[in-house]
Amino acid sequence: MKRMTKVDFVFKTILRQIEQGNLHAGMRLPSIRRASEDFQVSKNTVVNVYDKLVAKGIVSPKQGSGFIVNSTKPSISDNKPAHVKEASDIISLLHAQLDKKFSIRVGDGRPPASWMNETMPKRSFNSNLCQSSSDSSGYGSPYGYLELREAIATRHQIQNINVAPDQIVMTFGANHALDLIIRRLLSPGDTVLVDDPGYYPLFAKLKVSKINFIGVKRTTNGPDIEDLQAKIENHKPSIFFTQSLAQNPTGSSMDLPTAHAVLQICAQHNCLIIDDDPFIDLEHVKGVRLCALDTFKNVIYVGSFSKTLSASFRSGYLIAHPELAASLAEFKMITSVNSSRYSEIMITELFDSRRYQKHLKKISSRVVEASNTVTKKLEKMGFEFFCPINNGYYVYMKLPEGISDLELAKQAAQKGIFLAPGSLFAVENQHTPGLRINITRTDDSRFYSFLKSI
Repeated sequence: MKRMTKVDFVFKTILRQIEQGNLHAGMRLPSIRRASEDFQVSKNTVVNVYDKLVAKGIVSPKQGSGFIVNSTKPSISDNKPAHVKEASDIISLLHAQLDKKFSIRVGDGRPPASWMNETMPKRSFNSNLCQSSSDSSGYGSPYGYLELREAIATRHQIQNINVAPDQIVMTFGANHALDLIIRRLLSPGDTVLVDDPGYYPLFAKLKVSKINFIGVKRTTNGPDIEDLQAKIENHKPSIFFTQSLAQNPTGSSMDLPTAHAVLQICAQHNCLIIDDDPFIDLEHVKGVRLCALDTFKNVIYVGSFSKTLSASFRSGYLIAHPELAASLAEFKMITSVNSSRYSEIMITELFDSRRYQKHLKKISSRVVEASNTVTKKLEKMGFEFFCPINNGYYVYMKLPEGISDLELAKQAAQKGIFLAPGSLFAVENQHTPGLRINITRTDDSRFYSFLKSI
């Protein structure tokens, strides 16, 4: 058991006196000299205790009067600024995804562990690979592990996306990449556009950063071009956050005319595009990628290994014009020094051994098979979808008129079924009630039995 220090003992004693009312609001604490004598400790110990009480908002220093007990002990939850509370509400679905109590997790954003375990390395990483670096235990370049950036660049080049390693910045996943972009390129009060419905963790990040975000209606072929044109002219946003392929939550992908129009409109209005695409490495995904047409002139691409390997790696990356990539790498160095070099070395080994490529072929085939199976089952039950399947992880299932997706999710939770209601992905109140279905988690008959009961 950890031994209680003198500071801890005095702190807890005074705190207990306050809680019991022996020291009430407005009362002055004993002087540092008096407290030192009463507790038989040094004056430095008392100073440390009083500093700790001030830091926690329990007492306040008052010039000429010493330290005064506050009227109430502040509550962390009660003192959340409004924008932080709103952000917390937005990510309520994320709390549920991280909760392990659900036995059926159709609403989870990630594939099940059974889809990923076979490709995970049984040992840490190849010692020869580590020795190829001058110091694998050091921080390394702020851009991230060079060998992995080279492997990513090569893979994108195979996909007809021309990119060099110095355009790639490794991150702690896609969400870290979005954080870097928001904090580096935006300021409180700025306005941006987002997909509607769209990626709800992004909405929370924008709320926390006090960024105004406006939804652009999502269609079966990508953003609604007329809506995008009108909102970009009216609101003059600096950035448009979108997803080219297999969008979360609708599963929709951009076709060629839509992709061209998005690029043209944003370029005309000097609006930078952030394309978040966690499925670029999956085979068979249908649609057109913005970065393949734009070559990173006005697009920052965000990628991740969380959806294709494991979220536990906490590894992703962004690709941008070299000057912008350098700026983001510098900001990454300021805020987090670097990303996880060990994770990046392990992923590099999976590339070099070809295990990653073999795994992608297998998982891509499983996605196509699961997509066909779940859509046939649900269509047979009379449900309709937002758009045809695009071989990503998600389909958006519409609900019959009069059924609340939020209430349905609550009913499912009582039966141990985790659903993702469409309301949580919507920017505007008017949206099509439905459920984001993760096709990789739809092999349990209890899910279909539940749907039959509605």
